[in-house]
Amino acid sequence: MTLPAEIHSVSTSHLNRSVLDRESARASLSGVPLGEQLQESLALSEQELYRELADYFALEFIADPETVLSTTLLRELPTELFTDGRCLPISLTDDEFRIAIADPVDLDIVFRAQALTGVPVTCTLISHQSLSRFHKHFFNKDSLFKQSAGKIAREYEKHLQIDDDLSLEEIRQRMESEPVVKMATLIFDEAIKLGASDIHIEPSEQKATVRFRIDGLLRQHTELTKWMFSPLTSRIKILADLDIAEKRSPQDGRIRYVFDGQAFDFRVSTLPTHFGEKTVIRILKHDHSLLDLKMVGLSETNREILSDLIEKPQGMIFVTGPTGSGKSSTLFACLNIIRSKEINITTIENPIEYKLDGVNQVQINEKAGVTFASALRSILRQDPDVILVGEIRDTETAQIAVQSAQTGHLVFSTLHTNDAVSAITRLRDLGVPPFMIASSVLAILAQRLVRVLCDDCRKEVKINDTMKKRLRNFIGMQSISRAFEPVGCPKCNHTGYRGRTGIFELVTISEKLRDSIADNGSEAAIRKILREEGFRSLIVDGIIKVEQGITSPEELLRIVQIDETHE
Repeated sequence: MTLPAEIHSVSTSHLNRSVLDRESARASLSGVPLGEQLQESLALSEQELYRELADYFALEFIADPETVLSTTLLRELPTELFTDGRCLPISLTDDEFRIAIADPVDLDIVFRAQALTGVPVTCTLISHQSLSRFHKHFFNKDSLFKQSAGKIAREYEKHLQIDDDLSLEEIRQRMESEPVVKMATLIFDEAIKLGASDIHIEPSEQKATVRFRIDGLLRQHTELTKWMFSPLTSRIKILADLDIAEKRSPQDGRIRYVFDGQAFDFRVSTLPTHFGEKTVIRILKHDHSLLDLKMVGLSETNREILSDLIEKPQGMIFVTGPTGSGKSSTLFACLNIIRSKEINITTIENPIEYKLDGVNQVQINEKAGVTFASALRSILRQDPDVILVGEIRDTETAQIAVQSAQTGHLVFSTLHTNDAVSAITRLRDLGVPPFMIASSVLAILAQRLVRVLCDDCRKEVKINDTMKKRLRNFIGMQSISRAFEPVGCPKCNHTGYRGRTGIFELVTISEKLRDSIADNGSEAAIRKILREEGFRSLIVDGIIKVEQGITSPEELLRIVQIDETHE
């Protein structure tokens, strides 16, 4: 861009040579764009100022840049030209590259644009406010990810020869091509940056959708063409050591992935669907700081009680809740406390989620005859002190586990029940005699995961009448002292929430409760005893976290259903 040799006349006297020289020097020293610097010293609206600047520098001024900015060029050209918010593209031909700028004396960005494209650059002027607004729209995290994904897909499809009848070697070559490798890496990295727990790649007739599960909720992040989807799936399968030729049967595998110096385990599962293989990847972080009982959300009282119980020489401790409620994290946080002791700890898992030094971990393999029951029998011959059974789902496993707890072993396990008391009924349904339940169970911990309000943007609010009415189903006429609601900011990706924590109810088996269980007492009778002993239910623990500003009333009601609470 060449600045005009002559000073152009303007309709007002605001811009003269001395003012411009002085403000240009100040802008250069401060790093503030010239337009912003001038607006501080001149009584002009932004539109008026930039019209005069455009006239002064003999540039075209665009009042409505939305009509001319090129989103196609944003995807095609190197993103590093635009990510610092100094220009946006308008058009590109063999003879001219037109860009929109807000600082008419920023020659550096002009030289960079010309060096990257190899053609002369022509500048048009837009206001700083417009440039900032469009830059935020195009380059927020989600949009930038989609632009990168689109660019990679087009790079791949440009050289693609469509042919469904490919040999195994041709499939291998295609999925090892640079764009496919880039796409897999982009998806993995983006999921980790956003703190996703799962990646879903789901095919449909004409495309595939990539969704991330963040803080328990699935969110769509991009779409893939059907031509990119197939080699991407093959790429993931080869990384997970799966059979890329087998597309009719479900497969499971693992990927060890390193991002920014941190190690992650990806648990890969493929499932044949009508339009192709659906892939789900569970992301597990190798970080033992996550396996800290102080970090899971237990109250100080419950944490102290549980810490004492896991030091017992024998008995059973159950953690209950639906899939994805954090049961494994809590159990391994317990093992993490005692694993340094001079004891033999063995786990039976399907699959192994956390790898702990000093713990013998057994992977279930039902095809090879390694079931929970058979592995548990074998472990009992290995002189164990502590046993973790990943899940009790049948009578045989339940009975062996309870017997183990009565013969000098500390046993941890999980059950899928709505609350802690229901675990006792579940054990009865599995055929465990009531007297054995009463004599072996030390405690039952029920839990859920709720999203945590973002500390940077949460806002204290009054609870409206509708919410009060809904909460009465849980707490009767008892009032909540205070509550907060999500707002949304860049730090929480504009969701209002950042991370998750647990809400819990802990049932410890007192003598009175033990007698009731041994006498085959009903759930109602057991709950009555718990109320007399000052039991804190899931909903009460959740309400305390609402009052502390940890979560919101809406999030609590989303997680804890009315039929899971009891008067």
